[in-house]
Amino acid sequence: QGRLRSSLLVLDEPLTHLDRSGRVAVGKLLNSLVRDPENHLSTVIVILQEFSELEESFSHIDLVEKTNGYSTVTPSIDKPYNSFQDF
Repeated sequence: QGRLRSSLLVLDEPLTHLDRSGRVAVGKLLNSLVRDPENHLSTVIVILQEFSELEESFSHIDLVEKTNGYSTVTPSIDKPYNSFQDF
């Protein structure tokens, strides 16, 4: 076991080529990793072209959008989103 422990996990397009059940399974796995205190994982950054079933797996999601070279952060609310179309 290594000595370094990160509290951050960054994933780039982890849902590519997965069907709905695969995307849901990845979301549940990531959620369980964050909730397990032995993992010391507190933040998951997921880079996606299209947000999907992954949003159902977390209670807090901050949306970061980059447009014309500028990033905008939309902070989460304290309940799961039904869809980012709500923004």
